Amino acid sequence: MKKKPFFLRGKYDDTMDKDYNIVLVGTGGQGVILASTILGWAALHLNEKTKVRTAETHGMAQRGGTVIVHLRFGPNVESPLVKTHSADVILSFELVEAIRYMNYLKPDGIMLVNNEIIIPPVLFRGQHVSVDPAVCIGCGNCRMNCYINTYYQDMDTLAIVSAPSSRIVNGKCEILPGCTGCVRCVEICNQNAIQLIKEISYPLYSEIEQTIKSASKNSYIIPASTIARELGDIRMTNIVMIGALLGFTNVPLKPELIKEAIHQILRPNVVEQNLKALETGQKLIQK
Repeated sequence: MKKKPFFLRGKYDDTMDKDYNIVLVGTGGQGVILASTILGWAALHLNEKTKVRTAETHGMAQRGGTVIVHLRFGPNVESPLVKTHSADVILSFELVEAIRYMNYLKPDGIMLVNNEIIIPPVLFRGQHVSVDPAVCIGCGNCRMNCYINTYYQDMDTLAIVSAPSSRIVNGKCEILPGCTGCVRCVEICNQNAIQLIKEISYPLYSEIEQTIKSASKNSYIIPASTIARELGDIRMTNIVMIGALLGFTNVPLKPELIKEAIHQILRPNVVEQNLKALETGQKLIQK
């Protein structure tokens, strides 16, 4: 279906007099570049004087590789690269990537972080958890609180499934090979049925969370992937994150333009679902 024309450039903001810097980070397959495309489209249509520049690094194309996008817009933008300590916003789709690039954030900047951990399995060969089936009651707390995304093959359909590393099978918790041993499930298990097998020097989830929140008074960790799954498609995590960003009143991007960008860029059959994800994300942050 041919996209409808859009002629509203210059309608929304004629007062923007300074440049705005956003850094988007995550891992391959999370939709980081698509999110930057939507934000860039909306920025381009703020007013007739707005310049938009982007730069992206995604050499590790396979899932798990780092992706970073610099997005700059405003009346005076020339270079596409954001200087360290000058990003107005860091939008991170993964917890560890937020820490990796938090040096880009200005002291009073906004940091929005998805509370999911996606770690390359090669980094975790010594630490994992084990479940005692005699003690486990299959309550599902481990699965609901697991932020480690992994991939496995469903033996019934042979499809490759994206899911948390913990799942319930036949009324018992089962830990998938993608588990990194972050011990969040150990901490959350009310039955003490899950135990850490071997220690390595990787920080706990609580330590990662504390580091992120110390970056700025405007640092927020949100369950974007969880919300996207509940809405029917984890691929909408990026749209939930954009929606949360719109909850900040000092962000110059306009909800009307983001919605129009979704109409213009995404396939028609997924537009309504993504608009719902956007609206759900907007309810997470009200600043």
